[in-house]
Amino acid sequence: MCTNMPYFARNTSDKYSLKFQIEKLERYLGGKRNIYWKNSGLADYVNLTGGEPTIHPEFFKLLAYFRRRMAKTPINLLTNGRRLADRGFLASLLKIARPPFGFIVPVHGPGPALHDGITGVPGSFFETMTGLENLFSMAPGRDIEIRLVLHRRTVRAFRAILRRLLEKFPDTSRYAVVAIHYEIEGVSEKNHGLLALKLKDSARAIAGAIGLIAKFADFKLYHFPLCVLSPSLRKLARVTLPEEDRLYPAVCGSCAARARCLGLMLEYYKAFGGGELKALT
Repeated sequence: MCTNMPYFARNTSDKYSLKFQIEKLERYLGGKRNIYWKNSGLADYVNLTGGEPTIHPEFFKLLAYFRRRMAKTPINLLTNGRRLADRGFLASLLKIARPPFGFIVPVHGPGPALHDGITGVPGSFFETMTGLENLFSMAPGRDIEIRLVLHRRTVRAFRAILRRLLEKFPDTSRYAVVAIHYEIEGVSEKNHGLLALKLKDSARAIAGAIGLIAKFADFKLYHFPLCVLSPSLRKLARVTLPEEDRLYPAVCGSCAARARCLGLMLEYYKAFGGGELKALT
């Protein structure tokens, strides 16, 4: 279900070397645009993603360079959280990852059966949960976000995942939760037969968990047009994608909420059309 393209994994190792990444960053800081794959025109934050960034053989050097060259820019590490289960590794990371710095960790199920089935790695659920426990105990001053990606294999477990988070991490002031309707690109597009889920079905699952959602101090919804959400949930939705990755079907022309609505993801529209949308008055 990863949105990164399969060819990322087929690149030669020099494309991910410390030298290559430093040169790439310096071109960006020098004013050149279209250096990075997504949101290259934005400069208000940086996401370090992969693959899995923490297994890069020069991860600490790379992170230290980014932190030094952009000392005041928020940096977010998108990680599966498994290496954070090693308290020694996390301690070394935190010495470099000075605020403003955030950790973004996905949870794919309420337990190992679903989570490990999606990651393909036995034991990954317990490593990820241990990594999150370590973050809460060792990383004051860093933002922590838990992401729940909704697709056909996870949507029925949505309520169970929320209950597990509340049980495991009851102090919800310590972290944010983001529910994301999956994107159809990269490996996700390749495996779409296993993942296909309409927005209305994703929104129905979220509506059925309103009571649980209310227990979280910071809860957001990504990739949802406002009209598919129940009125009480619309305030949680964010416009999360650049203009080139989304569109507004004809029905949106008369919608009073268009200016603050994501519209539809472009690839979603290609797969499912825009029949689920309606104009809000």
